[in-house]
Amino acid sequence: MQRTLFGLDIGGTSTLGIRAETQSGSARDPGDPGTWEVLGTAKGGSANPQNVPLEAAREEIRRTLAQLGIDEAVDPEQVSVIAGSGGVDTPADERRLREMIAAAAPGIGPGQVTVVHDSRLILAAGGLDTGISVIAGTGSVAWGRTADGTEARAGGWGHLLGDEGSSWWVAREAVRRALHRADSGVPADDLDRAVVRARQLEDRTALISDFHPDPDRTEWAELATVVDRCAESGDVDARALLGRAASELVDLAGAVAERLAVTGPVVIGGGLAGHSRCVQNAFVSLAADRGLTDIRLLDVEPVMGALHLAGSR
Repeated sequence: MQRTLFGLDIGGTSTLGIRAETQSGSARDPGDPGTWEVLGTAKGGSANPQNVPLEAAREEIRRTLAQLGIDEAVDPEQVSVIAGSGGVDTPADERRLREMIAAAAPGIGPGQVTVVHDSRLILAAGGLDTGISVIAGTGSVAWGRTADGTEARAGGWGHLLGDEGSSWWVAREAVRRALHRADSGVPADDLDRAVVRARQLEDRTALISDFHPDPDRTEWAELATVVDRCAESGDVDARALLGRAASELVDLAGAVAERLAVTGPVVIGGGLAGHSRCVQNAFVSLAADRGLTDIRLLDVEPVMGALHLAGSR
């Protein structure tokens, strides 16, 4: 029997989707889940209701699933959707997102949709059922699970209360640094100029009015790539800022590790963690100093965790 799986990773900046199929129930072992084969991928904008209006989130999910051909599924009863998203903190959050996805998928009911927090998707993408996952993307969070099912989480409070070590945090700290230096009468350096130039402004003080009217998380988080480029070019202050981000992320992982009484494995992923070598290197070093072991840098897209979760059900 052919089964079709649609996986979604609903992030603060983008939504990634995959379509996979498998033949289950072989003559040798009717319970064999088979091997998933990824047949297609899709990318859209953020569909997280915490970041975009509800209607825009619905439309982005519908568009992403349509790109993957969900309306062309031969047997809707053999279709399932597994989605990971930030902001899924309560059963009510899960239900709302599950119903939103089902409404965007022709012939699919809420019972065919599984919703998990995106930190769980990271761990699964690393091929693990237990351990600690750390997300450093537009936001930040750490989550862990032990073999007996005990779970713990740290961070994930959103940008108004936390998100330390995230792309948003790096961007905001780069802006704050530039403003502090301007207040002190210190001439703009390479990092200051890179930040001002990226925002197409005349000087550092213009960052104030640029930031406050509409501090869109997704847009401002992109400034972290500017900081990373400066760090890669040898800018000491940019490297120090990314090192602080890594330290904040290690604190999140350490808090979860202490509550669960484990030391690893630790899987780190997300946009910032996945693309910044400075953050990666600093995280590995600082995590080891903290007593964390078996640190793994996620080398696949988090959405691939849907395949592991499907095989674990």
